[in-house]
Amino acid sequence: MGRIVKKCNKCGEYCAVCNEDDLIDNRNNCGGTMIDTGISFDEFILIRKISSEDAFLDAMVELKKKDIIEYNLKMSQFKAQLQQQTSTSQTASTVHCPRCGSTNITAGQRGYSLLTGFVGSGSTVNRCANCGHKWKP
Repeated sequence: MGRIVKKCNKCGEYCAVCNEDDLIDNRNNCGGTMIDTGISFDEFILIRKISSEDAFLDAMVELKKKDIIEYNLKMSQFKAQLQQQTSTSQTASTVHCPRCGSTNITAGQRGYSLLTGFVGSGSTVNRCANCGHKWKP
């Protein structure tokens, strides 16, 4: 059996447990009774990534009890949103050639020029291995 999420009826604290035996007499540290929320640990983690507010988690628990179809729709939207955020952050950190869009980029020293000689030869430039375009990082 996977991890389950319970909520204390006294203090409102959420707790993820592996099984019922993890809670002594099904009670929290405050003495309140732990009630099954009906959501899995994986769902709990996904909801917490969207919002750390207990009120939001409470609303999602209620939604699952009242309308499972709407709940599953929301959870699918949350998964897609998190995947999009992850891919956007990965794409934003990848260097692209401004001319052709290639990600096959090398960085190196500028080198010697017939016009300027060694002036600026120590500066770093990006070079596109696809089209040969050079630019400052």
